[in-house]
Amino acid sequence: MLLTEPEIIKKAAAGDRSAFRMLVETHQRFVYTVAFRVLNNTNDAEDATQETFIRLWKNLPRYKAEIKLSTWLYRIVTNICLDLLKSAHYKRNRMTLDIVKQTNEIHARSADGIMQLHDLTKAVEEAAAQLPHVQKIIFVLRDLQGLSPEEVSSVLETSEKKIKSNLYHARIAIGKYLKQHYQVQNLTEL
Repeated sequence: MLLTEPEIIKKAAAGDRSAFRMLVETHQRFVYTVAFRVLNNTNDAEDATQETFIRLWKNLPRYKAEIKLSTWLYRIVTNICLDLLKSAHYKRNRMTLDIVKQTNEIHARSADGIMQLHDLTKAVEEAAAQLPHVQKIIFVLRDLQGLSPEEVSSVLETSEKKIKSNLYHARIAIGKYLKQHYQVQNLTEL
């Protein structure tokens, strides 16, 4: 007999580890994707994903069924990512990792080897990395993860008006960055 997600959540909240494992297996990929898109680093995204599920396990007994579990997970992972982005330790480590990453990318490139779509994706990721933390998270959730403004508003516990305003400014900043650094003329290509 297959259990519904609310039934699985109820069992996991009661301490059933196999039910919790089912929740992790169901949601792990999207949690990791959000973390990676915000943090741009595999190890940090894995750490954020693990911390998300640790917090879920600890707080599952307080879960309210009227909120979708995915919305709650978005909230947890975005808070963890924001905390990481704000930490001085993270910023120091990222500078070193960025230098290594850029050096590796230069060696890995061949004149014809990289597709235009890959370049554009990397350019958008670079541009998003320059955004203020809140704008970056809103951009990732809305434009890269495909959440609606209402869903982003629920995840971040703020008004849709603030979401739309931050998203507008994020898109403008990304457009300017792409024009300056990549001579992108037509932003509709994005």
